[in-house]
Amino acid sequence: MPYHQLCDNPSTPSHSKNMKLESLQDKAFLTARLWGECDHALAEVGESFGAPWEAARDTLNTALTIAEHKGIELDQFQGPDSLFRFPEIGAQVIVRVTRLPVPCDELAKLDIRIEKQERELKLLKAKRKSVIEKLKIKGFDFVTEKVTTAYKRLSK
Repeated sequence: MPYHQLCDNPSTPSHSKNMKLESLQDKAFLTARLWGECDHALAEVGESFGAPWEAARDTLNTALTIAEHKGIELDQFQGPDSLFRFPEIGAQVIVRVTRLPVPCDELAKLDIRIEKQERELKLLKAKRKSVIEKLKIKGFDFVTEKVTTAYKRLSK
């Protein structure tokens, strides 16, 4: 379904005021139907292509980890001259290596400070949420920041 069929004519102030519930339901139905078709197609593609690809990827990741532990430099598989560049199939495997430093006192102290700050941030977010709830109870006005939608399968 082309995008333009999902949209009404350009919105005007009077159009916004006259938007009918039925029109919103029609849009929601169309969107839900299109999502359902897409979700079904993605599930089929996942079974046919996703599962084998994920298994192959996991095997390659394990093999690269073992290779590095055996002393093979992984740099040769990175960048524009990568040995994992396959122009004949229009693909390149991008190897990303995450390295952690050997533990040391300086890092341990920073980690403790970070944990403390994260706990404090969590407390501040909880306090903010509490204040927002109190404002709702007191009847303060709220403005819509944005509207999003989510979709789920219903059992038939």
